Amino acid sequence: MNNKYLIVCYTLVVSVLLCAGIGFCSSNSLTQVHPDISASWTNSLGMKFSPVSGTDVLFCVWQTRVKDYDVFVRETSHSREKPDFNQGPTHPEVNVTWNDAVAFCKWLTAKEREAGLISTHQEYRLPKDWEWSVAVGLNERRDATPKQKDEKIKKVYPWNRGKGTWPQPKGAGNYSSSLEVDVYDRTSPVGSFTANAHGLFDLCGNVWEWCDDLWEPGSKSRVSRGGSWAYGHAERLLSSCRRHAPGFRSDNRGFRVVLSSSSE
Repeated sequence: MNNKYLIVCYTLVVSVLLCAGIGFCSSNSLTQVHPDISASWTNSLGMKFSPVSGTDVLFCVWQTRVKDYDVFVRETSHSREKPDFNQGPTHPEVNVTWNDAVAFCKWLTAKEREAGLISTHQEYRLPKDWEWSVAVGLNERRDATPKQKDEKIKKVYPWNRGKGTWPQPKGAGNYSSSLEVDVYDRTSPVGSFTANAHGLFDLCGNVWEWCDDLWEPGSKSRVSRGGSWAYGHAERLLSSCRRHAPGFRSDNRGFRVVLSSSSE
C-alpha cells in the first residue's frame, strides 16, 4: 500500500468526521433532515405520523400512549392521575385535561427542537376540529364552529372506511361493552383495530380526543371528538363532538397530536 493511497484514505476519513461534527460539507452536505409534511415520519418517542390529504399537518397514527406520557412525566414532574383500571404501555393515556395535553405538546416541541429533530418552524399541537373532520373523511365547513357542526351530518359512522351504517359490526372498534362488538371492557392497546384510509387508528372509539378549538367564540369550553369505550349510539357519529372545561378529566378521554408549521 503506497503513501499516496494512505493519504487519500486519511483525507476521506477526516472529511467524514468533520461532516458529522459540524453538520455540513462544502460539496456534499450532511445536514439534519427535518420531517416532511407530505411523508410518514417517526419521532424520538416512537410515535408514528402520517400525512392527511386536505391538511398541512402530520397526524400521529395513534392516540398518545401511556409510554409516551411516561417520558413527559418523568422529565417534567408533571402531575398525573391514573385510572382505576389496569393499562399497558401501549394503551392511550387517560385522565388527561386539555391543559395537560397542551403541556405535553409544548414539552415535546421544545425537546425535539433542541435535539434538531424538528425545525424551529415546526411544532406539536392538538388537531384543529376541522383537521380532525378531514382525517375521518367528513366534508364540513371550516368556518363553522364545533357547536354549529355537532351531529349535523347524520348516519355517517366510522367503520367501513367511513361508510358504515348502524348497527356497527363486531371488531369495528373499542366501544361501549353494552354493544358487544369488542373484547375490551375499558381501553385497548392503540392500533388494535383496522386503520382508516389515512392509516390512522382509533379515530373513533377507545378514548375521546381533545382538539384545539373552543366550542364557540366567547366560550371557555374545549372540544373533543371520536367517542370512547364508554359511549353508545349517538357518539359513534363521525360528526359528534363534546365540550368540557380545559381542566376537565375523565378515564375515557385522551388526546392525539399533530406536527405542523408554527407559522400556521
